Amino acid sequence: MLEREVESHLLARCRQMGFLCMKFTSPGRSGVPDRVVVTPMDTVFVETKRPGGKLRRLQEVVTEKMRRAGAEVYVVDSVAGVDELVWLLATR
Repeated sequence: MLEREVESHLLARCRQMGFLCMKFTSPGRSGVPDRVVVTPMDTVFVETKRPGGKLRRLQEVVTEKMRRAGAEVYVVDSVAGVDELVWLLATR
């Protein structure tokens, strides 16, 4: 399974739940998460990886900075991980 397949599943599940799942880019800043997911109760950032994939060092640094600033950042590397995250967001 490729990263894009995990990301496509995230997009499909979010659409199914009525969540916004937007591609996230930050010009001039590398290492930001792939997606912003907006639900009626939360806004979270999501980095998708292929199964077993790891964050690059820069992604680790940026993710930690975002978390220290109060952002919720999730890393998912499987269809099951996407389903678990969507369930978590839907039950808040």
